[in-house]
Amino acid sequence: MDLKEAANQLGVHYQTAYQWVREGRLHAEKIGSTYRIDEGDLQHLIEERSKPSPPPKEMRVRDWVAQQEKLLNHLLVGEELLARVQIQRLADGKVPVIDVCENLLSPVLTEIGDRWANGTLTIAEEHRASAIVERSLANLMLSPSGRPKGVVIVATPPGDEHSLPATMATAALRNNRWITHHLGTQVPALDLVKISKDTEADLVVLTVTNPDARQAAVEVEETLDNYNIAHVSGGMGSKLRDLLESVNALAKGD
Repeated sequence: MDLKEAANQLGVHYQTAYQWVREGRLHAEKIGSTYRIDEGDLQHLIEERSKPSPPPKEMRVRDWVAQQEKLLNHLLVGEELLARVQIQRLADGKVPVIDVCENLLSPVLTEIGDRWANGTLTIAEEHRASAIVERSLANLMLSPSGRPKGVVIVATPPGDEHSLPATMATAALRNNRWITHHLGTQVPALDLVKISKDTEADLVVLTVTNPDARQAAVEVEETLDNYNIAHVSGGMGSKLRDLLESVNALAKGD
């Protein structure tokens, strides 16, 4: 049978079955441009997948640089599936989301941004890489069990179109047991006030990456102060861990 039929019998997407072939998990013979799967090999994989899975082992990353190089190579050529599998394995290995963001995603995206700035990457290639990372982060948004610490709003001010820092902040906050409303980019100050009151949010988190939006961020902060809404800002040069610590400290009244 061909790979598409095998994927249907396995109940997975074609690209997932293709990845298993590349990893050697599913044996296949390539004839021309088509992969052929033996029914016995397919049945063996079906049986293996039906066995109870042991709980995932906690992963300890010993070489973040190697992880960065691997992800960078995937992103440069648009290998979305491989990039997402790499990131998901870290999450499955219970590597903290904040470590994934700070030690893997941020350095790789900085390198991609630098290559775009010096002309070795096109804006299309830079956008493709950023979009892959943003989609990969969706699977890291789950909140762990336990009592929520509170409610937080995450957004960027008007003029700042960079969505990834806000997305990473959202993933880190949710992983830290905050109920997080992720609003995306360029949210007007009064809209932030309204949704903060509607959701009874404890505070607002602003991510500011575009230097041209710094003044707009200051104006948003002033508006939030006028309505007695607590807020924390993070931006270029600041660490996600510091932002998280500031949020937790502000919630405690420190």
